[in-house]
Amino acid sequence: DDRLVNQIEELFKKGIITMEMKDWATVVRWVGNDAAHPSNPEVTREDAEDILNLAEQLFHILYVAPAIAEEMRKRKRKS
Repeated sequence: DDRLVNQIEELFKKGIITMEMKDWATVVRWVGNDAAHPSNPEVTREDAEDILNLAEQLFHILYVAPAIAEEMRKRKRKS
């Protein structure tokens, strides 16, 4: 399914994201949906900044932190 709500649920069911991360992704999805549809509630600058920060933190946890940890593991194995 290409709906984001279902993709988020699938990531959770597969254990790729935690319940907390699922909740964070859902909040990002809600605000993004509001911003994409003019008939939805207005997204304020503060909302947009908060959601950007939340999305950045989520991506950091999913991609950046694991890459840093893997690099450190490689360095430690060579020592």
